[in-house]
Amino acid sequence: MAAAVELLAMDVDGVLTGGEIIYGPGGEWKVFSVKDGHGFRLAARAGLKTAVITGRRSHVVLVRARELGVFAVLQGVTDKGRAIEELCVKQGIGLNAVCFVGDDLVDLPVMRRVGFPVAVADAVEEVQAAARWITPSAGGRGAVREVIELLLKARGQWDSILRQYYEE
Repeated sequence: MAAAVELLAMDVDGVLTGGEIIYGPGGEWKVFSVKDGHGFRLAARAGLKTAVITGRRSHVVLVRARELGVFAVLQGVTDKGRAIEELCVKQGIGLNAVCFVGDDLVDLPVMRRVGFPVAVADAVEEVQAAARWITPSAGGRGAVREVIELLLKARGQWDSILRQYYEE
């Protein structure tokens, strides 16, 4: 299943972050992992599309997603299952070619639809039960990077990515 993935989609809070939301004078702040950030660059080099699907709306998420070259940013989503279906139809990608990374109950509808559902290590029990793979790391601590490495290895692209670093 991992070898067939064309689109890696994920939740934001609890997956790309540790789940904390910090409010300050300038608005909302989120802490993102640089390991995950580099993982997005690896995915882009390999031609793996990425998407974020979140129930919240946050300017910080939009800025970070643009910085990382995220293909699709869907915010304020109330039905993640329907959102992934619509995205796949628009892109001509089958649901079986999608990996979704989640952490909480609101992610279950999309996890049940995709071919390769993944839970972060600190996901709730029900999400872990719905996953085909559970990351060793918690959300916001490099879990997305681990998923990207797993997918690139399954797709047979990891060695060529590594060679690029050795040759630079």
